[in-house]
Amino acid sequence: MKTKMQKRLFNLVLLLFAVVIAAEGAMAGEPSRVAILPFKINADRDVSFMQKGIVDMLTSRLSWEERVVVIGRDETDHALRDVSVPVNEEIARALGAGLRADHVLFGSLTIFGDSASLDARMVDVHQKRPTLTFFKQMKTIDEVIPRVNLLAAEINETVFARPARARWTPPAAAPGLAEPGGMEPAGFWKSRNFKIFIKGLSLGDVDGDGKTETVFISDRHIYVHRFENKRFLRIKEIAGKGSQRFIGVDVADINGNGRAEIFVTSLKGAGQRLDSFVLEWNGDDFRRVSKGDPWYYRVIHVPERGKVLLGQRRKLDEPFTPGVYRLAWSNGEYEPEEPLTLPKGINIFGIALGDVMNKGQQMIAAFDGSDRIRIFSPSGEEKWKSVEPYGGSINYLEIRSQHGGDTDRLYLPQRIYVQDVDGDGDHELVVVSNQGLLGRLFSRYRKFTSGQIVSLSWKNIGLTMNWQTPKVSGCISDYAIGDFDNDGRDDILAAVVVAPGTIVTDARSSIIGYDLKKMNIEHRTFNIER
Repeated sequence: MKTKMQKRLFNLVLLLFAVVIAAEGAMAGEPSRVAILPFKINADRDVSFMQKGIVDMLTSRLSWEERVVVIGRDETDHALRDVSVPVNEEIARALGAGLRADHVLFGSLTIFGDSASLDARMVDVHQKRPTLTFFKQMKTIDEVIPRVNLLAAEINETVFARPARARWTPPAAAPGLAEPGGMEPAGFWKSRNFKIFIKGLSLGDVDGDGKTETVFISDRHIYVHRFENKRFLRIKEIAGKGSQRFIGVDVADINGNGRAEIFVTSLKGAGQRLDSFVLEWNGDDFRRVSKGDPWYYRVIHVPERGKVLLGQRRKLDEPFTPGVYRLAWSNGEYEPEEPLTLPKGINIFGIALGDVMNKGQQMIAAFDGSDRIRIFSPSGEEKWKSVEPYGGSINYLEIRSQHGGDTDRLYLPQRIYVQDVDGDGDHELVVVSNQGLLGRLFSRYRKFTSGQIVSLSWKNIGLTMNWQTPKVSGCISDYAIGDFDNDGRDDILAAVVVAPGTIVTDARSSIIGYDLKKMNIEHRTFNIER
């Protein structure tokens, strides 16, 4: 009896083992299942038809008899109906698991004037290989279809080892453009995505070779890049020290030695003590020429004086001490000289000096705490205030709550530029405008879903709009005006934060450049030489 029971048990184990082996063999021979999510469209016009077209094209190009099956659109849409937040890798992986998919493809199509860019990510649901990213830049909207076709070919080769079909190449009318290359004919350029929250950005010649470098920061790192040979090349990455947290960066040659210094505004420790520092290139590396500085730093352009370094201090119980000073290099350090009188409630981060009204008088342009633009006379008398808010920042200081308990957040204002950017002899005011339904609704939490750069000019009784760049998806965290691509013409360079990141998700930012001479705004060309 015992022997029969053991024999039956042995046979049952063999049967189960055979079933498992057969199942595994069947699974090994099963085609890969791919879920293609609708691509997010970022555009200043209705191009929703492209969303369906992209999915249809990718479905037909990725489907491979007995090798790759693309999950039906109805099934994918059904899975997406309860997703109310932007899709990231984590959400894509969860959706893929629910759809019994092996891979999930998602991304976005961004249209700037007549040009466009395509971002895509291929997520391995089983995490057997890292997520693959793809980026395509197009000079005209007509190139979207060929580029989607090229994207499909690259996925087929990279993911499914499928032989490539004929490649599409850009028209010969634009020779020499690398990808990502220089300013496109429509006047924009986009970097690759960086897995960081870009907190600040500035331009300057940091090594004295006559070329402009781009310097940007995350919470604890400084990045120096140069646009050269149609490539955005990394020159240096510098890590912060200890518990430093960076909140601002500026670049200018203040000590007059022909090499621009890098001014990093930094906080340290739980008490957020100012621990700023200055870097300078010594021919071999960047060295700290000043450290432990008790200043918020900001460089502004002052008519007839060029770039000027400003500094402001803080108290233990107050984020800003009244009094902003022009700082100068003296005795081996940056020392305060003449004070700059600012109206109450205005701090160093959101101010500019210039002939805003074009009447031959230097005025103060500033953001107040509600992101309204305010214009003051040199004596501090308010002359004008905008009705609508502009700016909009997600960069903040932790401050003591006025209601007790936890700390509050003081969001720092955006930069303001007062410059003659169109060459007509009059000054314009250039600002960021970030928007979003939840933008400024809560005191501790801000979320902007789109942003653009706006140019304003004084007309009789107030500032009116000259032009605005197409909206980009995300929040513009900082921007600069200068010749970033070293072609002899000024550009606007903006840091765009798509995702600030959390404990479990990566941040994601990119840098976008607009050629002031070429960029197409609201379907018309803004020409500096007009």
